Amino acid sequence: MHTDDTSGTAAKAQAVLDSQNKARKPRATSAQGGRGTRKRAPSAPRLHGKGYAIRRSYRGEDIFLSGFKTSSEATRAVNLAMAAIDANSKPAGSGPRRTSLAQALQDYAVARLPFLKGADQEARRINAYLRPAGLRLLKVRELPRTSTTPGKSGKGAYFKVSLVEHISERAIPNGLAAHRKALLTANAGTDKWRAVLATSATADVTRQMLQAFVDTMTREGNAPATVGLERALLRRLYNYAVTKWSWTELRDNPASRLDMPTVDNGRSRVLGEEEQVLLDAAVADCRNQLVKPTLLLLRETAMRASEPLKHATWRDVDSTRKVLKLHDAKSGDREVPLSPAAMEALKTIRDLSKGKEDDLIVSISYASLSAAWRRALERAGIDDLRLQDLRHTAATRMALKSGNVFLVKALTGHKTLDMLERYVNVGADDVVKLMHGQLKPAASGEPAEPQPTGAPGELVDASNAPATKVALCELEQVAAQAPRGSNVLAFPVRRRA
Repeated sequence: MHTDDTSGTAAKAQAVLDSQNKARKPRATSAQGGRGTRKRAPSAPRLHGKGYAIRRSYRGEDIFLSGFKTSSEATRAVNLAMAAIDANSKPAGSGPRRTSLAQALQDYAVARLPFLKGADQEARRINAYLRPAGLRLLKVRELPRTSTTPGKSGKGAYFKVSLVEHISERAIPNGLAAHRKALLTANAGTDKWRAVLATSATADVTRQMLQAFVDTMTREGNAPATVGLERALLRRLYNYAVTKWSWTELRDNPASRLDMPTVDNGRSRVLGEEEQVLLDAAVADCRNQLVKPTLLLLRETAMRASEPLKHATWRDVDSTRKVLKLHDAKSGDREVPLSPAAMEALKTIRDLSKGKEDDLIVSISYASLSAAWRRALERAGIDDLRLQDLRHTAATRMALKSGNVFLVKALTGHKTLDMLERYVNVGADDVVKLMHGQLKPAASGEPAEPQPTGAPGELVDASNAPATKVALCELEQVAAQAPRGSNVLAFPVRRRA
């Protein structure tokens, strides 16, 4: 009995020991075929402050993301971050949750503005975000044309971008003090919203915040085009951050899908013939003798004012072919046809400036030309006429003179007919003149006399009129002889699908 009791006790002790040893053994996983340890489950999102946060350790990288409204948003963001690590694209810098919008704009500007033609205007917009954030401001300096710094276009950088210390109080000229004060008052709400955005983390800027910003700008009287440019800057920043900095959680660009004001910046203003007489007399009184031939050159060639002032050199003028070669125009390389009046204007400019082959054709600044233009308009008593309207004038006159859309397109350098149609501004008076055979030539340096008219349908004797004038019946004869569907007289009819 004693032996049996002893043996029974030993058996119970062994059973307890075996169960303890079994509990100590690591539990096998199916992935390891019954051997190894259990994998740690991924951490779930947790409440952190006013939102959800999530932490993951993935391939040696410590990922911590916070500020999400829901746990599903946090999970989605951490999955995108891990996908970026899998693609060997670790987020640049401190990431969108530790970088303010102003800092991101500053980094973007330093990287991209050197290669943008509109860098000076873009720098002014970005500086409006850097000031309330207390960051250093952008300073843009145009580089010489011979710069070989590689850029996106392969033609080199246009500007050198540097950072200067932020100055809380800017010196304002006495003449602009009242104007600046009025601007500050009118845009107080816009400036407050811009300061909020500038100091927010890039990832914390929401579509609702940007919509409120856009609505405030519109309500305070900013032009729709100005609002559009502001939104375009932010949209480019977020796209750049995703593609170049691998800030993948910003894929849903908050600057997209906003309700924007309608932009209607089309103009139909052209220089009338009577106005041309008055303006030519007023321009002749300019102290700078380069102003008159420069304005004539713009009116004859439909060039943008910046093209002869900042891009074209005397080496680009082909006197034999009578064309001006633009190597870096807004729409790319193109050749500008030169009329007899344009050739004479170029000769006058060269005689006055004594320019060398590599010198810019016009040696005055855009600011000086604009100031002279405004003073000439005041002396002539002409309202609402801009330098850019000379481009509209040249395109419209060529359309009326030739009736050929492709000739007009070659003159202006536009790539599409949609853009070209914005610059051809034919009015009812022009149609009446054509119908009554009174259409005047368009591209001469001086306004021409009306051409002789006859009875309706009667062919006017062109020998009594300048060779460049074409009466309505003559155009009808040309149209009758032209192949069916040709574009001799009108813009082509585009049918909708």
